[in-house]
Amino acid sequence: MEDLVIDKESWHVNAESPEHKERARTHFRARYLVLLTFLKESSLLQSSECIELLDSDKDFVFKRSDLTELGFELVKECHSSWNVAYGQENSVRQLTQWKRNLARLRVKHNNSL
Repeated sequence: MEDLVIDKESWHVNAESPEHKERARTHFRARYLVLLTFLKESSLLQSSECIELLDSDKDFVFKRSDLTELGFELVKECHSSWNVAYGQENSVRQLTQWKRNLARLRVKHNNSL
């Protein structure tokens, strides 16, 4: 089965005009650093390898295989309304919905055990 690509840096960067590409790359990576750090601290990442890729020159790709089952469930609920185009200053505040939904999913998961 092919791995599901959730998001890709080049999708956002290539949508910008040449003079704004570097700014788009910087914003994308700053936002994902905050999100991936939250997911790691919440034990929702398979490994921290994807965080390390943010520091490389490679096109960052966020994939299903980067996540645990609960992590993927959370991403399905939150990612589409989380806008990576916003600047870094809003990143931590933007995690409020992720935290709230994670708490609800954990209760749901614990009740099903």
